[in-house]
Formats: sequence, C-alpha cells, structure tokens
Amino acid sequence: MTDQHMPSQNVLGIVHTAIAVSDLHHQIEFWQQVLGFTLEGTAEIGGPLPEDETGVPGIRSRIAVLSKGGYSIELYQPLAPEGRDTYRPGPADIGSWHLALKVTDLDELVRISGEWGCQVRGRVVVVEEGPGPVGARLVYLHNADGTILEFVQLPEARPG
Repeated sequence: MTDQHMPSQNVLGIVHTAIAVSDLHHQIEFWQQVLGFTLEGTAEIGGPLPEDETGVPGIRSRIAVLSKGGYSIELYQPLAPEGRDTYRPGPADIGSWHLALKVTDLDELVRISGEWGCQVRGRVVVVEEGPGPVGARLVYLHNADGTILEFVQLPEARPG
C-alpha cells in the first residue's frame, strides 16, 4: 500500500458537529447569545436524502447551522418518526461525548449558562500537570437535553 492510499490521508478535517436538541429555537438563542456563534441558516429536511443517509425511514428534522472561528455546529430537532429515544449519558458512559470550547471568562460563562438551564456537572478544576494545558481551568456543564459542554480557560486567557 502506498502512502497516498493510507486511510488517514483521506480525512481532511472536521466538517461539523451535529447535536440533537428538543427545542431548536431555544438552543439557537443560547449558541448565539451566550457562546457567540453566528447563525448561518435554518431549514426543515426530510425525504430520501436524510432517510438514505441515516437509515431511518420517515426521518424529518428542523436544522440550524451555526459557526464560530471556522468551526460549524449543526443543531437539529427531530420531528419524525415517532417513538424517538432521549439519551443523557454521563461523561463515564461508553458512547458519550462532549464539545470543549476555549473561553476567556469561565466563571461568567458558567453563570450565564446557568440562566439558560445549564448545570455544572462537577466543579471547576485547574490542570496541575500534563498532558493537558497546565494552569487551565476546566468545567463540564450539561443542559436538559444531555448535551455536555466543557469550558476551557487557558492561563493566558484569564480576565484582568
């Protein structure tokens, strides 16, 4: 096998992260007003394309694409089919994931996020040794849908 056919060279980057939500309008406002993302557009999708891609007959969703710093988030509110499950895995559950955001004022974002229904999962901690960024402040938050965000405040980003 030649280097040009190595599978790792076929992946160019991340296109977006998609998050299923129960209230698209509320989440759009949170991602814009609290996290500073820009709304790129919204749509309602259904039909053969999402059915074929996901393997879910009758799938239909409202979607919104938001971006910040060259990174895109797709929020989607499933509308069909009926009988959907809601998963709220914790950080130690297999299959769980979180999105880490670099922030400048962790304490202020935690406060404001709380007003939007987000709760701190544990407590704010400081990285004391590698391999992570030593001196960084970290915290996990989750919302009612189970989405887990991690705020990461690097030492040089602390407010004056």
